[in-house]
Amino acid sequence: MSRIAALAILSLAASATGAQAQQQGRVTAEKVIEAARDAYGPPPPQPACAPQEGDEIVVCAREQDNSQFRVKSSSELDGQSEEALDDGLPRAPDVAGPGIFKGPATVGSLCIPGLQKCPPPPAYMIDFTALPDAPEGSDADLIARGLKKGR
Repeated sequence: MSRIAALAILSLAASATGAQAQQQGRVTAEKVIEAARDAYGPPPPQPACAPQEGDEIVVCAREQDNSQFRVKSSSELDGQSEEALDDGLPRAPDVAGPGIFKGPATVGSLCIPGLQKCPPPPAYMIDFTALPDAPEGSDADLIARGLKKGR
């Protein structure tokens, strides 16, 4: 018997709640749209100027942020400029630095004909007859005559 009583009380409570909801009024699409417009719509316009007395003409305008119309300088556009890097973050130094070759890795002075282009051998044009003779008794003279060993 207690189950039947509990079900009866529960059904009466449910029907009373439904009746109360109908008495409060229906929610219409217009009410929902109006509530959304109030919550998410633009703010109401502000009055342009305070009312003036007399025959004066007063022009009023809201102050505008003119930085949006400013052209950025080349240092601001360059991501590696001092102004761009001055944001408080530590930067790793460029160990290659200026003046150090930053191209693809190469093997210096290694020339393998057929695999890569090799430069032609340098042409040294030295006229040994135009060089002056070594002074008498100098190391160069003694080495040239075989009287002194070279290094």
